[in-house]
Amino acid sequence: MARKYPKYVKETGNTLGYQRAVPTRLQHIAKKRLYSYPLGLSFSASEAQIHRALADADEAFRLFCKTAEFSSPSSYSENEIDRLAQELLRRRGLEQGQFADVLDTELAKTEEELQQQLQAHPYNYADSVIPEFNDVVDTIQRNNNRQPTIKEATVIRAYRAVQTRNKIKPKTLSLIWNEYVISRGIDVTSRAGQKVNNRWLHLMSFIKDTEISPTTPDHIEAGIDEFVEAELARGLTSVSIKRTIAEPLACFRWANKRYRLRWRNIELPPLPHHKASERKPLPHDDQKRLVALCKSSHDWVAAAMLVMLQGGCMPSEVARLRVDVDVNLEAEIPHVIISGGDEGLTKQESRKRIVPIVLGQEIISENLAEAVRRLSAAKDPSATISKRLRTHISPHYSSHCLRHSFRLNGISANINPQFLQAIGGWSGGNVNKVMLNYGAAGTGYSEVLRQLQRESLKIHEHLL
Repeated sequence: MARKYPKYVKETGNTLGYQRAVPTRLQHIAKKRLYSYPLGLSFSASEAQIHRALADADEAFRLFCKTAEFSSPSSYSENEIDRLAQELLRRRGLEQGQFADVLDTELAKTEEELQQQLQAHPYNYADSVIPEFNDVVDTIQRNNNRQPTIKEATVIRAYRAVQTRNKIKPKTLSLIWNEYVISRGIDVTSRAGQKVNNRWLHLMSFIKDTEISPTTPDHIEAGIDEFVEAELARGLTSVSIKRTIAEPLACFRWANKRYRLRWRNIELPPLPHHKASERKPLPHDDQKRLVALCKSSHDWVAAAMLVMLQGGCMPSEVARLRVDVDVNLEAEIPHVIISGGDEGLTKQESRKRIVPIVLGQEIISENLAEAVRRLSAAKDPSATISKRLRTHISPHYSSHCLRHSFRLNGISANINPQFLQAIGGWSGGNVNKVMLNYGAAGTGYSEVLRQLQRESLKIHEHLL
């Protein structure tokens, strides 16, 4: 079975490449219709490797388009100009600091004594591989030392780069974050990537962007202290605060190691201990009330809750459903596939699973597309689900309780743990792993799916 790659990733020759159409409005300026970028990966590359390379290629494409629209370097950050220079070097098969160590130090001493050049210097090599540099400098000087265009600035930066060993360090915290996002393969246009980026922006509203220096850790920790105080004041738990700040702290650790900044470890202040709130399953009577509520409301919230109850699903999992790919309600055995959407984002690999639909098929069929649209656009997908549960069933319930209810139902029905794990997406089950790997054409797919359906009917017998 052919492997499915993320959007814009193509097999080119023996490696993976990136191909993307240049926006129509820019094609006459860029003088090309299709942008290509080598990912440098084999067909066997892992998903994580592909996503990291894809994020890097996306950034290269963004800058390519930007240079077609804006010619002034003032429209670019220092980090962007560095990136453009590195891209120029890549296209020519060059590297940062390639000619930094070409000098014979003993001969250089003799040169200094004689005041005569006896060997090729880094700039001589740079002249040979970036010959347009001298023309760029001459043009700028002939025009009263005008500001260079972005293409000229890129040439100048690349010319210097091949002669300089050390990679230029980012100059601000925001530039560090930009590089971290690329290195981690975080797609800030995806739902998950936006969530990560928004957490960074929220923290930075307290820290404020600043230039990198030996005292930067003091500046960061002062901002973190303000952030923690504000979050505790609005009722967030210590667990939530730690989760919110985890990625930014990882970014600081990464930058410290990557650029040898010699920072101390940046840490959170002591946080109060909070006992995690207990997420109770709905007893059978409340589940029956919930199903009756879903039948009477017959809307997208009802559709979402019925899927969640039958598969132990979270609202975020419903939000990432691809209606045309993952939802198969007209099949012989109606089911949905929890795969994490186009990006394959699930909390754990075991969360990828197949959920038979045995309850409320009509409601789900008519309203699930709307549920996916609403939940994927919501800032907090769980909010509306939890509100309906608390308003109509009990103020003590939240959307997460439906996942616990599914497990309760499975245990109460004395279901084989292997099948309970398969439908609910808990670790330990291998059923879905086999089915998802081999697809509907795989041997025994329909037989196993039918068995999952039988088990689901037992689990939800009290609701049918």
